[in-house]
Amino acid sequence: MAHMQGNLPLKLKEENERFFRHFVGTPQTSFGASIGNALQLVQCDIFLPRGEAILEGKSAEEVQKLKKSAESQTICEIDVTKDMCNIYGTLHGGCAAYLIDLCSSTAIVCYGLYTGTDGTGVSTSMNIQWHRPITTGKKLRIVSNTVFVEGIIRSSRSELRDQQTNKLYVSAVHSTLAGGSRTAQLRSSSKEKMGKGGEGKAKL
Repeated sequence: MAHMQGNLPLKLKEENERFFRHFVGTPQTSFGASIGNALQLVQCDIFLPRGEAILEGKSAEEVQKLKKSAESQTICEIDVTKDMCNIYGTLHGGCAAYLIDLCSSTAIVCYGLYTGTDGTGVSTSMNIQWHRPITTGKKLRIVSNTVFVEGIIRSSRSELRDQQTNKLYVSAVHSTLAGGSRTAQLRSSSKEKMGKGGEGKAKL
């Protein structure tokens, strides 16, 4: 994870990557995995309302409460290939939705890892706006930010942009609900691994 940028502690970056790859799966187990495996999670950040100084001199309880006011942001990158496009050579709408599903979820998981809460879930809605067509060969930068995370309800916003020009192609808001027993098992497994190393308690 040394290549991954952002201020999220390294151990939590590793956990976010692990969750990400778990939900991508493999071509034998999951829809779109050949495309999902081409996605690169390159940055994970946490932003507090008044910066890190807001946590100084606070009790553990106050720190935890303040952390929940944070916003998380993740950035993923991918090159648009022919197998991602329709007959006109532009990114297929279904593929755009697939990319948004994965990338927007990394922002919510990032927030969950930082605050010590559940960041996984199942989709309840996705509102997508296509602003411009994306042609084969374009290099995409997918920026995702948490919008709302409280209890079992959470939502995030994603933007598909050109890596070189920052031109906006697609934007979306994705809402999810806390998941079922399978994701609970994955969360439990992650907590055990983090507990053994001790790094899971790292602060920003």
